[in-house]
Parts: sequence; C-alpha cells; structure tokens
Amino acid sequence: MPHSARPGIVSVPGHREMISRLSVFLRAADSALDAWDLYSDEHADLDGWPYDPEAYDDRKAERDRAVWMAFKPVREEAGVLLDAAEADLGRIPIPSVHNRWAWQLAQLRDALDQIAATRTEYRELLAAHPHASPEAKNAAVDARNAEAWSALYGWLVHGRAVLEIHTTAARTTPGLRITAFAPRPVPPASTGHTTRR
Repeated sequence: MPHSARPGIVSVPGHREMISRLSVFLRAADSALDAWDLYSDEHADLDGWPYDPEAYDDRKAERDRAVWMAFKPVREEAGVLLDAAEADLGRIPIPSVHNRWAWQLAQLRDALDQIAATRTEYRELLAAHPHASPEAKNAAVDARNAEAWSALYGWLVHGRAVLEIHTTAARTTPGLRITAFAPRPVPPASTGHTTRR
C-alpha cells in the first residue's frame, strides 16, 4: 500500500533523474580534473611554471570546456535540487545531519548564481557582436568557461552534499516525497571563490 505524502509535500517529476544527472556531472568533472592534474604535473616545473605556456593554456581551456559541458544537463535544474535539499535538511532528524551541509548548500547557491551571471554576460557579448568571427566566438567561449571555472569547481567540491542529503532523507524519513519548487530568480553573481587552477 503506498505511503501517503504529508500535507504540503508533493513529488517533483523526474527528481531521481535530476539526482542521476548530478552524479554524472560529478564523475565527469572528477575525470576532467584528474586528467588536468596529470597533465599539469608533467608539463610544469616544481614551482608551477609551464614548460610551454601556450600549450598549457590550451589544455586548461580544454579542461574548462569539459567541465562546462558536463554541468550543462544539470544547470537548469540545479536550483530545484538545492531547494529540495534545503527542504530535506529541515526534515532529517538532527542526529543524522552533518553541520557542513547547510554551509555547502549556501556555497552551491552562490556558485550557481555565478554560473548564471557568467552565462548572461557571454550571451550579451554575442548579441553585441553578431558578426564576430569564429575565432572571436571561440575566444569568448574560452573566456566564459575560464570565468565560470571557480564556480563549477565549487559544484565539484560541494555537489556531493546534495546527494548525501537526498540519501539521508530517504533513509531516515520513510515515505518522504521530495518537495516541488519553482525555479527562483537568479541574482547577480558573487565573487571570491578559491579553487585549484
């Protein structure tokens, strides 16, 4: 017999698929970062100076592009995942809650705002230069990806908190159904993340 949902709690269509896409992003971003670390170790001296700066920058741009593309399937629904995780956090029994989760969700929210702002700036740049050459457009893409790297790295570092909260809520709150949320407006991006370069 199906468990009835508590008042005010309705299921989000495709929530499992959203969680699955987040997991795919985390694996892909991990792989891209591992490949970058290996390249960087082999192509820079002990002080971090690259032997071939141009090739090094090209390889970094490949890393940034890979992580941007890996996040693309998650980007539009990331706010919904965060809203659901925040709601779940309030329902998980206190002994099962990790203190870092609320802080990590705030970090993810800030990072998502940064990604949205970077994407908007890129679109505005393209709109202002409709006849830009392919080379200029590629340079704009690389600049967008590089600017978003810090925020995307934040999702790589803290995104597992969403998975942990989801799993803990399912384990500790039998019959819980995920709360549905409308996407919230995106405010201007904040700055100040420290990431691996």
